[in-house]
Amino acid sequence: MTGDENRYWLVTVLAVAAAVAAWYVLPVEAWLTAFKDWTHSLGPYAPVAFAGLFVVATLLVVPCTPLTIAGGVAFGWWSLPIVLAAATVGSVLAFVAGRTLLQDRVRAAIERRPAMRATVEAVGEGGWQLLTLMRLSPFVPFNAQNYVLGITDVRPGAFLVSTLLGMLPGTIVCVYLGVIGRAAGGDAPEHWISLGLGLVATVAAVALTRRRVRAKLRTRRAGAGA
Repeated sequence: MTGDENRYWLVTVLAVAAAVAAWYVLPVEAWLTAFKDWTHSLGPYAPVAFAGLFVVATLLVVPCTPLTIAGGVAFGWWSLPIVLAAATVGSVLAFVAGRTLLQDRVRAAIERRPAMRATVEAVGEGGWQLLTLMRLSPFVPFNAQNYVLGITDVRPGAFLVSTLLGMLPGTIVCVYLGVIGRAAGGDAPEHWISLGLGLVATVAAVALTRRRVRAKLRTRRAGAGA
């Protein structure tokens, strides 16, 4: 394996260790129960409040994995369409902001990260398939991608398709974790099996994305030198 791949595996192992430690050290179960009770206290307005909270978190570039799991605890499988709709709305709003109001700030931030800029430009010039690969991986954090892709040549339709396809697998896994936590408690073995499978899938997506992006960059450099 290359040095980059070794680092990704190391990050994966550390992520698993951190997840296990957090579950046993922090009052995660109590937090999830409190969130579930809060949503139930809102009655029929609970899904709307949860969706609004999710949109705000997406716009603020806050990692939404814990919130998605909490949604699974609170709403069961009904949280899946709520999360998908809210995340899509938040992503589209961020994409539009990156292309209009915040364009100069996003460009300035990207200029300080040449590797990220080259990667995003390469993906942005490709079709929705390559864009979906980047959306599937944490190579660039998902919510940050919304703003960054706004300054590329990505078409709104391709952005929307890649957003839905890119977040679907991870959303299903996170909702499932919340559902089994809701039904069987945090010590259910399925919790750790699902978490492990999700992390393995993420590492595989990262590796595949990096290869595709490197190939795209080589093609672009070859074309520029011709």
